[in-house]
Amino acid sequence: MKGSMSAGSRIAAYVLIITNVIAMITCVIFFALGLWTIASPSTLATSIATIGSPVLTVLFPKEELSLSLGLGAAFLSMLLFFISFMGFHGASTRSQFSLFMYSVLIILLLMLECALLFYFMTDFVQKGMREQDGQWSHMLRLGFQCCEFNETMNANLAPPWSCCGVNGHHNNCTALDFYKEDCNITISSWWDAYQIAIYSGLVVGHLVLSCCSLMRRCGTAKVSS
Repeated sequence: MKGSMSAGSRIAAYVLIITNVIAMITCVIFFALGLWTIASPSTLATSIATIGSPVLTVLFPKEELSLSLGLGAAFLSMLLFFISFMGFHGASTRSQFSLFMYSVLIILLLMLECALLFYFMTDFVQKGMREQDGQWSHMLRLGFQCCEFNETMNANLAPPWSCCGVNGHHNNCTALDFYKEDCNITISSWWDAYQIAIYSGLVVGHLVLSCCSLMRRCGTAKVSS
């Protein structure tokens, strides 16, 4: 029994260490991008254009790389890095306090993610795509290859550039070229089909990390006693 508990504790430690190292590296990258956005948005926009990805180039031009975006990315990266480091530190040093706090924070993070996802998707299903959504609406149109405009709308009203894909950037989109699928219907149908799987994936992933943290903590307590 003791051997199985020790083996389980080690497996839990490996899962926590690997997962949180990957998360910390990702957070460092996004933190650096956030600082880059704050310090020099023009050079970041140039670097994005140099990469050669048309989607990234049109979604993140210089005028969209604002101070608030950089601050938001840096702050969120710091917060997630702190949580990930707590899990890594607890798993590697057997700190019972770090392991317990990590387990609690993971559950709180799960609740926050589910609440935000529910709020935004419910708002979208009820109100549909709106002009004030900004770059998010462009991302959704490009990702789902759809457009909320159709033939019954005012012909004099130019559709957003993203309704025609990346080639429609800078107001080159016309009614003859835009995606025929309605975004409001397409995204709502997609959400109806996959929302259970998405919520289940979030719950399972966070619960696995939380349980691994508690398992490592229990194994540490037995070793100490």
